[in-house]
Amino acid sequence: MKSKFMPLARSSALPTRRTPPLAVLCGGLRWPCQPVSVKNPSLFPIGSFRYYVRGALPMINRIRCLVAGRTLAVLGSIGFAVLGLSLAAPLLIERETPILRMSAGPYSTRRHAIAQYMGKQAAQNDLIIKLEANAGSEDCLNLLKAGQLDAAVVSSGVKVPDDDDIMVLGAVQLEAVHILVRKEMAEAGPLSEAVRGKRINIGEKGSTERLLAREFLAFARLQLPSASHSGDVVATEYSKACLIDKCQAILQSSGATKDTLIAELPDCLIVLASMPSPIVQSLVEAADYRIVPLPATRAFLMDNMQDSQAKTTVVEREFLEPTVIPAHSYFTTRGYPAADCETIGVRLLVVAHKSLSDRAVRPLMKTVFEGEFSRRIQPKSAREIATPYAIHPAAVAYLDRDKPLAVEAVMEWFSKGLSIFGAFSAGALSLYSLLRRRKARAPSDYFAEIRRIDQIALGADVDSTATIQPHELSKHLDDRLLELRQELIGDICEGSIKGDQVISNILTLLNDTRGNLHTLDDAVASLSDRPRRTRRTTAVAA
Repeated sequence: MKSKFMPLARSSALPTRRTPPLAVLCGGLRWPCQPVSVKNPSLFPIGSFRYYVRGALPMINRIRCLVAGRTLAVLGSIGFAVLGLSLAAPLLIERETPILRMSAGPYSTRRHAIAQYMGKQAAQNDLIIKLEANAGSEDCLNLLKAGQLDAAVVSSGVKVPDDDDIMVLGAVQLEAVHILVRKEMAEAGPLSEAVRGKRINIGEKGSTERLLAREFLAFARLQLPSASHSGDVVATEYSKACLIDKCQAILQSSGATKDTLIAELPDCLIVLASMPSPIVQSLVEAADYRIVPLPATRAFLMDNMQDSQAKTTVVEREFLEPTVIPAHSYFTTRGYPAADCETIGVRLLVVAHKSLSDRAVRPLMKTVFEGEFSRRIQPKSAREIATPYAIHPAAVAYLDRDKPLAVEAVMEWFSKGLSIFGAFSAGALSLYSLLRRRKARAPSDYFAEIRRIDQIALGADVDSTATIQPHELSKHLDDRLLELRQELIGDICEGSIKGDQVISNILTLLNDTRGNLHTLDDAVASLSDRPRRTRRTTAVAA
């Protein structure tokens, strides 16, 4: 007799004994994961141990799933934390304030004052502007092209060779060309003849005045001195700073010294400056110059066939504008000029090198187009005016800052879709109208068909359906009249047949033809009765 404590035989069958408490607690648990199973129960020599392990398997599976789920949750939390820190890092780390190297030409000019004011306002937008002085727009563009400047305020229309790296950000004020002459020259007659043989200040090398003076003199058929020609005028090259110093010296002197200093000044000056110009005001006060209009302004602007690909600096006249110096813009003992002076205006552009970063362009654009600077200077977007340069990508992003991201692309696709749909619809409607016209009957078609049916009914014509028996011909023609009536109703509803008189005539013909069909019925009936009578008479005679 075996003891009940003897080990069980190695068998795959489960022992039939009472479920232990651990199995009762764990057997009802379920978890959506891969369960742990005992593939080879024979490895457990003790049946009771194997029995307890089988009962604990659901609990083991659940513990494994909980551990795996918690691990995934922890890893996900760590990932989100790293992503949040990476996004917040640029906001938490203090960036260095960008420094912008800028020039607006010589000192003591209004454009330089505008650039200084721009620098003060830019400091409020976390941008530092360092101003440098030079001769003018040509020097600014060459320095900008060489990478020695980051931005500049230059005259629109001035083009230097190989300026593909220069891009525009916006436009500020309009500068006017001031023609100043001595009092006796202003009353001497036409300006082109009054300045012949006189001293004309064309400005220092690199300035916009020098470029414009050459253009004006060439347009007036006046030559500057050269190695091969003595010239029609005497050119001087005083800078604006030098002219201001001379004016201050004249105002501080008196007597013969003052007259000598005035005589040293040129007889005619060409000054490009925003209105009111401090330099022009000083010249009018110190030497009693007169402001005169620029002759043939419109003809000068229309002659705009300059070579934009030239190897030297040129002024492209299509970017210049006609403008007026208002009367009494400058004062001494009286207001000058006495009347409005027609002249040429040159728009000031804010340009930058194309490599300038967005971190510097955005605060500069904000300074120009927002706040106090914008209210006082009233700048214009580069999209509103014609310029010789492309718009900087960062400036485009700033100008489009209020647009939803998908509006431009959606509107482009929508407009293309509407164009395609409109063209397709127009073609489909045209084809439908053509087919409808070909299918629709005209009143003459109805008259011809009714006449043909009438002739068949009267025996004057032979129908193509000659195989129809005589007693079926009336019904066949009546069906054709019914179809014509239905087609007539459809054409009336569609508007193909119009006019009450036309419709009435067609209906009258239909009714008359129906009457002829009754005559045909009587004739057919009489023909069918005649053979019967003949047979009956023959039978009686027999």
